Amino acid sequence: MSSLKSILIDEIKANGPMPLNAYMHRALADPEHGYYMQRRPFGRPDLDGGDFITAPEVSQMFGELLGAWMADLWDRMGRPTPFCLAELGPGRGTLMADMLRATTALPEFADAAQVHFVETSDNLREQQRAAVPHAHWHDKVIDLPPLPCLLIANEFFDALPIAQYRKTDTGWIEAMVTTDGTDLAFTDTAAQDAPFSEALLACLPETLASGDIVETCPTAEAAMQDLARHMKTHGGAALIIDYGHAEPACGDSFQALAQHKMVDPLAAPGEADLTAHVNFPLLAHIAERHGLRSAAIAEQGTFLEALGLNLRAQALMQASPGREKEINAERLRLAAPQQMGRLFKVLGVAQKDMPPLAGFY
Repeated sequence: MSSLKSILIDEIKANGPMPLNAYMHRALADPEHGYYMQRRPFGRPDLDGGDFITAPEVSQMFGELLGAWMADLWDRMGRPTPFCLAELGPGRGTLMADMLRATTALPEFADAAQVHFVETSDNLREQQRAAVPHAHWHDKVIDLPPLPCLLIANEFFDALPIAQYRKTDTGWIEAMVTTDGTDLAFTDTAAQDAPFSEALLACLPETLASGDIVETCPTAEAAMQDLARHMKTHGGAALIIDYGHAEPACGDSFQALAQHKMVDPLAAPGEADLTAHVNFPLLAHIAERHGLRSAAIAEQGTFLEALGLNLRAQALMQASPGREKEINAERLRLAAPQQMGRLFKVLGVAQKDMPPLAGFY
């Protein structure tokens, strides 16, 4: 039994069932036993022993294309100096390092950029410092400096704690985590009236049937509100890339991953990554409600190909004889519909005075 599981069982015995979002928060961010606080989650199982791999770890092409996207937009927005180049949940710092390397052809961009990371894990901050030594670190979006901001959030929102509510003929019930004294298990309890924010209500399917599950993520809503307020006041744009749905939807998307395999999310809290699908219409709605402009939600594959993924792959293959199959496999992993290309979505939001965002149709 994991140390955190034993602690949670004792707490539930003493205090009763725990809401799902409270469980998810503890499993991921408990100061002593949380998954992101004490593990090294990213990497290939054969090389790093990680539990999952993100797009920047799949291929340098991902960060290079996004770096070029940022540099192009910075140029077209009038080259503000200084400006904030920010990343939410930067993992090992791989994405930002690749982005900065890709912008060396425009040295004025790097000279003007102040790199800022929003990261709460000391363990991950240490790895990020090795990749991007001159970065600045913050706990929250609201701590970013009062500067024009170009921001990237890749697989950040999916790890924020969710609550789940299931519709019944007599009202809503909330998913809870309980115990039999030895193991953790799901249960439920009657929910308070109207457990959904106005923003979420505006982004749900028009009709919901008995048995339908609605997931809420107040932490994601708050982070998006803070991001939108910052950009409305100081200018800038953001790219949000994650797996999720581009149309109003409901359903159970809570899941766990360990050693690159799906596992029981209650089996070993603190030892597996817990995630849920991102509600992209909700994030876009919040941005627009706070005065930003949002581009049409794109699939990752379509977006990266619009930025020149195929041309970049060809250039790398020509420069790296013997690696052609490997580079093409990376290209497919990022963009093929049956891999990351369709499941992962891209949302672009910007202050209304910003130039058009590249890559969106």
